[in-house]
Amino acid sequence: MNPALSQLIAVLRAQADSLEQALNLTERQTDAIVRRELDRINELSRSLEVEVVEGRKLEERRHGFAAELAAAIGVDVGDSTLSALAAALPRQEANALLKAGETVIRAVEQLARRSVANRQLLEHELAVIDQVMRIAHRGDRSTYSGGGTYHDSPIAILDARA
Repeated sequence: MNPALSQLIAVLRAQADSLEQALNLTERQTDAIVRRELDRINELSRSLEVEVVEGRKLEERRHGFAAELAAAIGVDVGDSTLSALAAALPRQEANALLKAGETVIRAVEQLARRSVANRQLLEHELAVIDQVMRIAHRGDRSTYSGGGTYHDSPIAILDARA
């Protein structure tokens, strides 16, 4: 097997492992959000940031190995997608490469779904807090309008879209 292909498959597997770790952290973060464990949410967020940085490094390595493999097998370096590389490889090597790539794609898709769910949970929490603050301050007449009169409607303290 071509050394560049071996390295590319190895880095794809490392990317998949990194993404699985990020998915695990994100699932734990979901649990922390639901339980409103702020310290744990912050801790998991920091761990996710570290995993994202590692993922970027792996992505750079993947691009480099893909370019090396493309050059070695006569594929235009500008078209060094996994499918283009696999098309130029023998069947067994192509299958190994595509299998490693599919693992990365599945992990990215799962991570994206979980991230959307966490974002929705956080937005919901902010909306609930905003509503509670509106209700709590409904009778409070301590704010004035520009004309010197009291505001009749509550002022939004938190913006759920933030």
